[in-house]
Amino acid sequence: MKTYHLEPTFENLFYTYQKDIIQRNNDIFHFIKILNSVKNNYTIALDGNWGSGKTFFVKQVKMVLDAYNEENTDKKEIIDICKKHYDLKNFNLQPQFCVYYDAWKNDYDEDPMLSLVYSILKSTKSDFKGEKIDFITMAASIMEAFSGKNWSQVIQNLRGQSPLDELKKRKDLNESIGEFLSSLLEKKGNRLIIFIDELDRCKPDYAVRLLERIKHYFTQENITFVFSINMEQLQHTIKKYYGNDFDVFRYLDRFFDLKITLPAPNLAKYYQSLNLNTETFYDITCKAVIEAFHFELREIAKFLSLTDPYRSNSSSNNRILKTGPHDNYKEKTKLFCLCYILPVMLALKVKNIQQYNEFVNGNDASPLLKVGESIKSQGLNNLLNEDETFDKNTPNKIKVTLAEKLQAVYNAIFVPCDSNEVYHKQIGSLLFNNGLKAFLSKAANFLSPCAQVDNKKDE
Repeated sequence: MKTYHLEPTFENLFYTYQKDIIQRNNDIFHFIKILNSVKNNYTIALDGNWGSGKTFFVKQVKMVLDAYNEENTDKKEIIDICKKHYDLKNFNLQPQFCVYYDAWKNDYDEDPMLSLVYSILKSTKSDFKGEKIDFITMAASIMEAFSGKNWSQVIQNLRGQSPLDELKKRKDLNESIGEFLSSLLEKKGNRLIIFIDELDRCKPDYAVRLLERIKHYFTQENITFVFSINMEQLQHTIKKYYGNDFDVFRYLDRFFDLKITLPAPNLAKYYQSLNLNTETFYDITCKAVIEAFHFELREIAKFLSLTDPYRSNSSSNNRILKTGPHDNYKEKTKLFCLCYILPVMLALKVKNIQQYNEFVNGNDASPLLKVGESIKSQGLNNLLNEDETFDKNTPNKIKVTLAEKLQAVYNAIFVPCDSNEVYHKQIGSLLFNNGLKAFLSKAANFLSPCAQVDNKKDE
């Protein structure tokens, strides 16, 4: 078994950018063009659902900007890919110093300014030896102002000696922060771009303090903040702090100058990158499930890792399911269940375990019916009797709906029958019984011999 989820390492960021796996490269380049056009202090909200790929998006934006800003030959390929499709030099791309800050990973701090300033400092990638401007002393002074603690022991790892040996000059905090950032930009670029990620996952008090600290203290004209957030979840977070009657929309509107919704990925190309582009009944169902459940990228990756053990036999299953109406009743029915019912069960395990329990206990057929609306009926012809059709244009046959047939299948598998004896129900060329529920339950928990969970390495 394997996972399809990719961590946002540089290698994965570059690979997905190089292959343009979900075709967001043009969106990345357009977003960079927007950043390049900003003239004063500016804040952008990049809105997207959890798992939609916001972290990958902003880290790839940063990767491209860093490649242009650092003029590093190791980053030449990043720039070359950009030039092939969208040469940013045509827009007079200004040097922009980028910082990525994961708010959720730091929400244990007593004050968000501590880790934010520290993240900015670390992003300079300098050992600070021989620097004319003492960035570390400036940063330590700011961090002390917010915590009341001596930060020399924490930040001395960034250079060999304590930055607080000399008596620091006390200045207005806003002036100290402004001087610190301006000094950095003298060496690093014309503009500072700070990407704030995962704010909507933070504790309410931390999220509010971070927003308000940024609003009050980062007022310099040459700073852009990009918040990658789920706006709906952030609104819930703010309400937990200020109360349900608080006007959270107007509150957040004070912080964001521009709101951009993250574009949807190109799933067709994503499927192709995962070799999920076959026309087997199993893969068709998996795609229909993803569409019906409106899965985000992270959910798709998790779902496909669950369905993967049953994918290796998809082609042979197709051949058996296409055989004549009176062949292999028992085998065809089990394969039908694996190709059409099991993916729905696995999707429910990803999306909603409570609904999964309702589904397998015979109380809710709606997930199967919802998938049926998105699925091609070609592979479901086994459910038809000889005098029936899904096609209303076929003469001399009774028109039935796919939903009616799928409801009958669901009832035959999951709805408890009154008798303790073996129960059989024929639907089209398939024969269902009350043992199929246990068969599917084992399959959904990968305890079935049908699941290919051996230790063979990918070739």
